[in-house]
Amino acid sequence: MESKLQIISAFLLLFCLCRRGEALCSLSDLVVTQTTVPGQIADEPFYHVTVENRCICTQTDVKLSCAGFDSPMHVDPSIIRRDGDLCTLNDGGPVTNDRTVSFYYAGKTRVSFAPVSSTISCS
Repeated sequence: MESKLQIISAFLLLFCLCRRGEALCSLSDLVVTQTTVPGQIADEPFYHVTVENRCICTQTDVKLSCAGFDSPMHVDPSIIRRDGDLCTLNDGGPVTNDRTVSFYYAGKTRVSFAPVSSTISCS
């Protein structure tokens, strides 16, 4: 009987931590790192962008600011897709804390790719 109670207690604790994690996660947990890559594409600087979710909870439907994003090289739209001044990351799919989403682009000016919105899912 005591072991069943311990299992139930552990499950409830895990559930509460996940639900609490939902409230503790925010856009600031999406960390965008951008580096200049040596060389140029069509006479424009070349960049590598990595987006990391540092929250234990998954974030979906991630939108990044991307005004001015117009790369002369092909960028896979399933990774980053421009919709006006916002870009959808990972086709709106999950960005988990155990992997990063990255892409390359070229442009005369560096784009900020600052996180604007996401949906946090903690299960």
